[in-house]
Amino acid sequence: MSSTNARHEEPSAGNHLLVIGAVRDIVARASKLAPSLATSVLCTAEEAKALPSLAEHFRVIVLPDGAPLEDWSGAARYIHAGRPVNQVLCYGEAGQEPAAAVCSALSLPGHSMETVLAVNRKSLMRDRLAAAGVDDTRSIRVTSPEELASFAARVGYPVICKPSGGVGSQGVVRIDSADELAEGLARALAPALDCAQADVIAEKFHQGEEFSVETISEEGQHLPLCITQKFLIPGGFVELGHQVPASLPSGMEDRIHRTVTAALDALGVRNGATHTEVIVNDQDVRIIETHLRQGGDRIPYLLQAARDVDMVEALAHQSAGLPALERLSAQLMQPLGDAPFAAIWYALPGRPGRIAEVRGESEAREVAGVRDVVLRRTAGDTLGAVTCSDDRPAYCWAVGATAQLALDAARTGVSKLSFVMEELDVSL
Repeated sequence: MSSTNARHEEPSAGNHLLVIGAVRDIVARASKLAPSLATSVLCTAEEAKALPSLAEHFRVIVLPDGAPLEDWSGAARYIHAGRPVNQVLCYGEAGQEPAAAVCSALSLPGHSMETVLAVNRKSLMRDRLAAAGVDDTRSIRVTSPEELASFAARVGYPVICKPSGGVGSQGVVRIDSADELAEGLARALAPALDCAQADVIAEKFHQGEEFSVETISEEGQHLPLCITQKFLIPGGFVELGHQVPASLPSGMEDRIHRTVTAALDALGVRNGATHTEVIVNDQDVRIIETHLRQGGDRIPYLLQAARDVDMVEALAHQSAGLPALERLSAQLMQPLGDAPFAAIWYALPGRPGRIAEVRGESEAREVAGVRDVVLRRTAGDTLGAVTCSDDRPAYCWAVGATAQLALDAARTGVSKLSFVMEELDVSL
């Protein structure tokens, strides 16, 4: 793995980073790059539980779930009064609106509220992309089966319904006929009620292959790092696996990169990581959605293992006030190693119930190419239907000399796992 000493680029003493939400390992890396960096954290109680140490930060302030943006801004002003903050960052999804409010309150650069809302609320995203000529996918906000029926009659079936502010593939429903309208809308509305933006958007469904794109931006310059092949659970929208990087025909990579960077420009993204999902067919590259964060499902770490392109380290550089694009560009030009592909594959529950035992972990670890096996559910936990990303109970990830070898290793590892369920007591 490549390693670069960036001490000569260290920012001036007194830099103070305010992190909104989950801290992650990015901050620890940033502190190593710039030992003079001071950090503070504004987060919820659940996010505070994951902090490895409170003492390493100048201030840690915990706010209740649902706290108004004024409270976040007020807490930030208190931190700023004690030690001036010169950068505000949010590495996750939920804290983006508070982070934008804090940037405005402290007159610091960062994602504007306009950009955050355009990214997080899919109806606004559609308006921005259409106005910029990037993607004219027809969509509408719907509240009733009648509105949905009228929209489907105009654009044709199938259509997609999903919460305008949803994450994790929750509430994404494909509707193929008029008979499915009422049930499909109800399924999309249920998780929408838990979102900050409790409405549903309907879109024309696009046929094609699905990919995601990891990008790092710096002062409005966008550097695509990786296109990932996505594998969905049959008949659903939750990912079953990923391959990094995707195996693409000639010309497709450029088409995807052009569309994604144009979308980021249209949405006003200038700095940081983005994770953008697209559908590609012979005619178009269509934007499904984008996020102001790195991809989940360990995609950045798969990229690092396969191509030695370290997205997390790049975010650490930006968090320390250091440039990242030149280093990343050099990493993208490196010769390929012996195992330039990586893949992750998820286990699916066989039947619902309480787990008595998980078997096969050691056997999964012995599969050639497998780098790690992670059990997200163990004895005593409950398994149910997979309706969102958090419901997947285990995964394996692997590397290989070819994309197929990496995929086969990850799938084989998962096949070694078995969830033994407790027997139901049917006695009267």
